[in-house]
Parts: sequence; C-alpha cells; structure tokens
Amino acid sequence: MKKRLKIVKRFEKREKSNYPGFKIRNIFARSHLWKWAWGAGLISSLSLVFLLPPTSEITFFNKLGMIILITFFVIIFFIYLWRFWVQFLIPKPLSLCAILIISMALMGRIIILLPQVSNYFIPIAFLSILGSLLFAPSLSVLVTLLFSILFSINAASLNLMPVLVMGGIVGAYSATFVHQRTDLTKGGLYVGTSNVLIILAVGLLASYSFDHWDLLWGMGGGFFSSILALTVLPYLETYFGITTDIKLLELGNLNLPLLNRLSIEAPGTYHHTIMVASLAEAGAEAVGANPLLVRVGAYYHDVGKILRPHFFFENAGAGKNSYHSKMAPNLSSMIVISHVKDGIELAQRNRLPQVVIDIIGQHHGTGLIAYFYREALKERGEENESIHEENFRYPGPKPRTKESAIVMLADSVEAAFRFSPQKTLKGIHSQVKKVVNNKLKDNQLDECDLTLGEIARISDAFVRILAGVIHTRGRYPEEMLKSQSVVG
Repeated sequence: MKKRLKIVKRFEKREKSNYPGFKIRNIFARSHLWKWAWGAGLISSLSLVFLLPPTSEITFFNKLGMIILITFFVIIFFIYLWRFWVQFLIPKPLSLCAILIISMALMGRIIILLPQVSNYFIPIAFLSILGSLLFAPSLSVLVTLLFSILFSINAASLNLMPVLVMGGIVGAYSATFVHQRTDLTKGGLYVGTSNVLIILAVGLLASYSFDHWDLLWGMGGGFFSSILALTVLPYLETYFGITTDIKLLELGNLNLPLLNRLSIEAPGTYHHTIMVASLAEAGAEAVGANPLLVRVGAYYHDVGKILRPHFFFENAGAGKNSYHSKMAPNLSSMIVISHVKDGIELAQRNRLPQVVIDIIGQHHGTGLIAYFYREALKERGEENESIHEENFRYPGPKPRTKESAIVMLADSVEAAFRFSPQKTLKGIHSQVKKVVNNKLKDNQLDECDLTLGEIARISDAFVRILAGVIHTRGRYPEEMLKSQSVVG
C-alpha cells in the first residue's frame, strides 16, 4: 500500500503565537472589518442560493430559519479556523474558501431543483476532496457535515444526510492517499461505492423504500465529484499559488527538463542533489517536517550551477579544476554566490512553486565561503584589513522554515562528507556534529523554528544515512583468483 502523505500547510506559514488574534474586546477593530465583510458576503451569497427562486410554498419563517442556519454555518466555520487553522485567516485562503463553498452550494441547489436528477447526485465529495488537498482533511470534514445538514433540510429529505456525510468523509480521506492526479478517479470510485452502500442501507432501514435508479445516481455522484476536482485543481493551484502534494510529486520526477538538464550539464551537482535529498528527507521525517517538500527542494536547490558548472568542485573532475586557480578570490566568490540568484531565475522561468524557490534562495543563508575568504587573506598578506568578510558571504536570507534549514544542513553535511578522508562511522559522526555546530555558531538557524533537540535528531538521521554509504564488500571470486595467479 502506498504511504500516506503528510498534509502540508499550503499557504504562507504563520505561527499562531505571532498572529494578532481575534479577541472579544477588539472584535470590531478596523483590522477585522474585512473579516466581517467576508462573513457577511458569504452569508448573503449562501442565503440567495438556498432561497431562490422564491415559491409560494416557502413562508417568511422558512426563509428566516434558513438564514439563521446559514449564519450559524459561517460562524462555526470561522471559529474553527480561528481556533485550529489561524494561518488560513488571511485574504487569499479565505477567498478560495468562499469560492469553493458558494460553488458547492450552487451545484447542490441546482440538483435539488431539477426533478429529473436524484438528490443523491449532489457532488459533495467535490468539496471534501479539494478541501482536503488545498487545506486540511479536518477542515474539509467540518464543511462537509455542515453542508450535509443544509442540503438535507433544503431538500426535505433526511435520508439524504447520511449519504452526503459518508460520501464527503470518504472523499476527504481518499484525498490523503493521492500520489498523482489520476488517483483522484480512484477517490471517485470509493465515494461512489460508499454512496451506493449507504443508499442501500438507508433503504433497507426504511423497509426497502428507495428507487433502484438512486444507486446509479449515487455512483455517478462519486465519479462526477472526482472529475470536477480533477478539472479545476490545476487552475486553483495556479491562480492561488497553492502547492499541493500532487504538485510536489510531479516536480519530483527526475526526468523533468530542468532536472534532466542538470544531470547532463552538471553531473557532479546532480549526484550531490540526490544525496542531499536522501539526507534531507530523513532529517525531515525525524522532526515531523514535510519530507516531500524537503526532497523536492533538495532536487532543485543547486539548479543555478547549470549555467557555470565547471566553476564548482563537484563538476571539475580530478586535475581539471584550473578555473579558480586563474582568478582572484573575489571574482571566484562572486561566481559561486551567483548560483543562488541563477537558481531562483531558472526556477521562476520554469514556474516552480514559491515554496521551492524559497528553499533555493535560503539554502546557503548568509554563510561564509571560507575557502576563497582564506585565499584572499593569504594573497593580501599584511593588508588583511582591506578584506571585507561580507564580500564572501551569501546574500541570504537565512532559512525561515524547518524545511529550508534541513536542506541547508544536508547540503553542508554532504559536501563535507564528499571531501572528507575520514569515511568511518566515528569520523562521520564527528564531521556532522562539526558542520551543524558551525551553522549554529554562525547564527544561520536563528530565523527558523528548529529546536536544539530537533537539530540533534536531524544530525542522527544524517549519520544513519551516511553510514550506509560507507559499506564495504568482500572480493568477488574472480578477483581472488586473479590475485592468486599473480602471486603464483
């Protein structure tokens, strides 16, 4: 069975402790007025959807009851966001929430109004699948439950509620196992099967009082939900700048043009990125960060070296690194530093998501290029005071997320391991500890939220991975025979 992916916080990361909050005493503060406008707009839109077109059968009190129910719907949804998902209380995700909620209300209401279409065709899983992929499964389940109540009351059919509830929950859960876009169709099959079983169960409880065509409508509703989600997901990812696990998995394909170009034009760097990805993924799993984002970020962190590959040691080859020997340390430092800026430009040109671009820009932080700095000090001799250390440092910024910090540490550890003569377990442990301590002393991890305990677990994960690289093997029989013949 495929491993279930961890849910990523899709939008800009905001710690709850740093968020201004929503306190009762400043509930009408100017800073919260746009939230009131959002809530009022959502209530008005949902009320129009559920109360139009007007009919003589709907009394004033019916309308009032529906408006009160919708108001409670929005209030509960907002409180849940404020209590558990405060990072979504910013304009972009709230706008997306409103679009998904109103779209779902429109589709459900249209189906309820059409006498030719069964109510079991309502594509509730469309909302739950997208909510799970773009936000979080728990948030998706809450909205599914609230919509199930609204649709059941609006359709005057309590038999509809368990079908919508279970179908929505199955859709939200199945979305956590999606590894590629076509897997969404499997989610449609699961939802359709769930609908059929619940319709059958409810019918049996009601003494077999259901139409056999309802079973087909239920199955069709599941597939319709997955097809809709599959169709609109790429547009939502693009227009709202969201990076889903599906997008990251697609970017992790090593046959993509940019990574393929890296393997051909900078093979040493390509091998380096594969090793960094393995280290970083293990480190991320050790501290509960997003291993998928870390792995993909590691694949692309050095793509800027494509433009001038032979100026980097891993691509020079034995005895061929004459480029820097003919240049001043200042110029060599500028060329090395430029690979970060070049990488960001290549990433933007290839439309990589911002979370990956951030890793590219932060994976060196403001670190010092010690080799060329020392070379510059040697060349200047007694005029050392004219050497400015800032000229030999990366421009930054420092890592601001756990994922960026882990890629930074993995990058430095792999480079140290590659050129270290001590390929023993003790030597690896000492080298990893030295690299991590240097980053701490240089204050490169000050802006991310890694604790010392987490850094220790990341270091242990690095040692475990590198220990598997230094394995030895016995000689094959052909080698033993050859050595014996030479002796003879």
